[in-house]
Amino acid sequence: MVSKKAGKQRQAQSDAPVHIRRKRIRARLITDDPDLAAIRSVTVRVGDDVEVLRGDFGFPNSVKADSRGKRLGQSRGRSGVKSSIVGVDTKSGFVFVEGVTTTTADGKEEPLPIHPSNLVVTKLYDGDPLRIKRIMERSNGGAEQ
Repeated sequence: MVSKKAGKQRQAQSDAPVHIRRKRIRARLITDDPDLAAIRSVTVRVGDDVEVLRGDFGFPNSVKADSRGKRLGQSRGRSGVKSSIVGVDTKSGFVFVEGVTTTTADGKEEPLPIHPSNLVVTKLYDGDPLRIKRIMERSNGGAEQ
C-alpha cells in the first residue's frame, strides 16, 4: 500500500528513477489541430514549440524592474516568449527554452531553467513519428483511423 503521508510522498518523488521522472515533465498542449483537441497535456521534449506564460519571460516587458511593473503603476505586459525547447533536465525536472538566458557575474550567458507548468506547448516536434502516433492514439481513445 502507498503511504498517505506527505513527507513520504515527497520522498518518493525525489527518489523516483529517471525514466519515471521524465514522464512527469509535462506541459499543457494548446493547438488548433482538431485531431489533438482531446489531448490536455504532453510530455515535453527537445524541439517542441512552447510559450512561456509565467515568470519574467512570460512578461518580457517587465525585465527592467525599476522602470515598469505593478508596483510602479504600469502594466507588466502580456506577450510571452515563444520559442522552442533546447534542453530538458530530467533529474531536476526543468526545461531550457531558446532565448531565455541570464547573465552570470563573469558576463557569460547561461540558459535559465523553467518549470514545465509555466509553459504551454503550441506545436509538437514532428521528427518522431512514433511519438505522434502514440499521441494520436490517445486523442482518439485508441480507435484506429
